[in-house]
Amino acid sequence: MPGEPTVRPAKGLPDVADPRGARLFDGTFPLPTAVLLRDELEHNVATMAAYCAAHDVLLAPHGKTTMCPQIIERQLAAGAWAISVATAWQARTVADMGVRRLLLANPVVDPGSLRLLNGVLAGYDDLELYCYADSPTALHALETGIDASLRGRVGVLVELGVTGGRTGLRDDRDVLALAARTAGGPMGLAGFSAFEGILHGADLAGTLALVDRLLDRLSGVARTAYADGLFGAGPPPIVTVGGSAYFDRVVRRLPTALAGTPYRTVLRSGCYVTHDAGGYDAISPFGARPRAPYRLREALRIWAPVLSRPEPTLALAGLGRRDASADDGLPVPRMVRDRTGRTTRLNGEVQVTAVNDQHAYLAILADRPLAVGDLIAFGISHPCTTFDKWRVIPVIDADCTVTELAYTRF
Repeated sequence: MPGEPTVRPAKGLPDVADPRGARLFDGTFPLPTAVLLRDELEHNVATMAAYCAAHDVLLAPHGKTTMCPQIIERQLAAGAWAISVATAWQARTVADMGVRRLLLANPVVDPGSLRLLNGVLAGYDDLELYCYADSPTALHALETGIDASLRGRVGVLVELGVTGGRTGLRDDRDVLALAARTAGGPMGLAGFSAFEGILHGADLAGTLALVDRLLDRLSGVARTAYADGLFGAGPPPIVTVGGSAYFDRVVRRLPTALAGTPYRTVLRSGCYVTHDAGGYDAISPFGARPRAPYRLREALRIWAPVLSRPEPTLALAGLGRRDASADDGLPVPRMVRDRTGRTTRLNGEVQVTAVNDQHAYLAILADRPLAVGDLIAFGISHPCTTFDKWRVIPVIDADCTVTELAYTRF
């Protein structure tokens, strides 16, 4: 007869009460397991904080990247102005972590989400919330869906968008019309928002030109709204842009364009906190092709064993889509640890060609000494869709000793 379900250890963690102090390779940990490199993680948090402070911009890191209290606490301790989220349930989860200023970077239009936001605002009377609107309908949903007694703590950001892109108004006349309507409504206008991460030109120079064009639109409508007296006596208005790819263009362009106004520039970068081994490393201004005197370090790895070498030029590792993101590039083998404990860095001589749910196909040279039982550390591309596959991630020091457990709240 089935009884009460047995509680099992979270994916990647051993069946012991507390693995802190254990070594990653002492047989305590089942593989595959994701790990956070403590020194690299803390370097990235400090680097982005220093960059924002040096350029007098605010940082609202996107919490959906990690949904991890231990990481979000580090970001706030380093000076983050707010935490960004994408949904009402993320807002609730992050508010429950203790965050008291949230930027919800999406329109909120369904009754269930609006009801949830009411509950969050009512539950935390010191919570400050920013929400997007890109249509009269979305604005009406906020104005009627948020309780009258709570509206004073909700700021509305009118969102600009681009043709073929995601949300956001395409015509700047519509942006200003919605801004005026917002300013005259029960919540008031808090500023403007946009997202440049979906822009793609023929090459990097072409992409940067598209980004600059969007930023010029944003600063133009912001200056017009300020000149038209659309802001009251509340907090300084904000303009918020900046994923993890082109935030340097935001910093270079917006504060200068808005000089002489009270606007504050807010970046929403999220993936910087762990960086990656693929997409963001290629395009980040602090990555492989840097556009600024700062560097980010890869702080998220997944260790997995070689399960089989059925052909001279093919091996299978115990790592798949259920363990690592594959939506924006395949995992990248970074180093191999053989059964004697010797670790060797890899420089492209072992490559992932495909992944299944639980397997990675490795293309290797026939004379490459890679054996069943060897362990491979994989870098990943796009950390957002790797974090959500793990409930607990060990944080390890340079000696691969577990110093902390990072929990996710997806």
